[in-house]
Amino acid sequence: MTEAIIDNPTYLEHIRHFFTDEDLDHMSQRGHDLSTYQGVRKDAVSVSQLTAPPDASMPPPETGRAWSAERNQSFVNWITNGFPIGTPTLQQPVYGPAARVRKDVRDLSADEITALAGAFRDLMGRHPDDETSYFALAGLHGFPNSYCLHHQDLYNPWHRVYLRHFEDALRTVPGCADMTLPYWDVTSAPPDFLFQPPFDSYDVPVDIGSPDLFPGHPTTRRDAATIQQGMTDRDVSGAITQALRSPIWHDFNNFINPGSIVAAHDSGHVAIGGTMPKQEIAAFDPIFWVFHSNWERLWWEWQQIMQATTLWTFRSTIVSPSETGATLGNAVRFLRLPPFNVINPWTDTPAETTIDIAATDTSYARPHAAADRPDANQPIRPAFGNFAAARRMRVQADPLVSVRLKGLNRLVIPGSFEAVLKADGEPVGRRSFFQPTNPNRCDNCRELGIIDLDFHVPGSAITGRDLTVDLEVVSSPAGMSPRFPLAAAGNPTLNVRMLLGEAAQ
Repeated sequence: MTEAIIDNPTYLEHIRHFFTDEDLDHMSQRGHDLSTYQGVRKDAVSVSQLTAPPDASMPPPETGRAWSAERNQSFVNWITNGFPIGTPTLQQPVYGPAARVRKDVRDLSADEITALAGAFRDLMGRHPDDETSYFALAGLHGFPNSYCLHHQDLYNPWHRVYLRHFEDALRTVPGCADMTLPYWDVTSAPPDFLFQPPFDSYDVPVDIGSPDLFPGHPTTRRDAATIQQGMTDRDVSGAITQALRSPIWHDFNNFINPGSIVAAHDSGHVAIGGTMPKQEIAAFDPIFWVFHSNWERLWWEWQQIMQATTLWTFRSTIVSPSETGATLGNAVRFLRLPPFNVINPWTDTPAETTIDIAATDTSYARPHAAADRPDANQPIRPAFGNFAAARRMRVQADPLVSVRLKGLNRLVIPGSFEAVLKADGEPVGRRSFFQPTNPNRCDNCRELGIIDLDFHVPGSAITGRDLTVDLEVVSSPAGMSPRFPLAAAGNPTLNVRMLLGEAAQ
């Protein structure tokens, strides 16, 4: 079958699909990474020459994967047009079947709720030294072990493995061999059963060294209506929608971006209140597990939407900030090839098991709301403060403006906090940041002690108005004001720049 020549191909829509997994593996063994935008661009001229019929040597002729003359010409057109990144065609997620299918908590039957409650009680009743006990599993996230990873590229993979181990523990309960961990879609109110035993709280059986959680002083959280209002006030739904339509991994995951999945996650922890905003003890609140099952679902959905369901295809969504005008807050660790990164304490977990959806054999039931994902048919064209001059850019009529709180020392702030952007004293933006009460004692936190936080607001919301920022500690220690002085947090600067949108090719 003859392929059509693509006059204006883009990387995300076309070029990344020109290479099979076998091609990428073959070339990586020879020191050429064709799985990322940077790698293909670097070797583009050589690729165009080596794949050109009739004497193409890549892929090897005997493999039957040789490029047609039309595909080769399309690739040459991509080079000639200046290596445009573009946007992909969004795909609808496929919900089930799989060996494990996790359901929306609102769709659980009375019998399923009873079984889940029994399984939670069983884990909660196990000896703290039992590695399958609720205490031991919750302790992996914070006190006393602090293995959890946040605000970096391993955040999603780490929690994917973590939930799997918790689900495996539930399956050790007699009669629960096929149990799966349901998810709570945080764009809706948490159901009533989550505020009844054993899901309403957990009382640790031993002293873990926390001033906020000790025997006789169980976990706490806000009521359902207040939680739902908190999610609305922080526009968690809007951040999720934007993240699911962001085709570049950096935009989906990077906490600096207010429309990232990590920003939505942090806001969710803060909205729930009580124990949940305290990173070191958050996992002891039983709502943590259905809350995080939802974030795992959303990453799973994003992988399908962006056709990034294997390690190789996932890597194709990684585009260097130097190409997009963005700024990385931490190293893109996903750029490493297998064996990837060590995921403590499960050091025997291979990358393919973490990233490859088929390898996990886990799926999700369609969300309770009937609307398909993504919520719009077109991906978001990322907006940045600068573009390469060789690319075309566009300024909107009411341009989106990025107000960046830059150089904030989060290590001195005692716990999760919110930065509130105000114009003439009126709040116009709010950013939540999830961290331990003593971040300076956290190895992962110290790796990224100085952070930036962006607010994206319409230019008309701040033009001609005085801008200020307040820092509010979410769970202030007794006797301390929730207001935290900016001067004591590294005296960060406030930077304002117009965001440019990439023009259509």
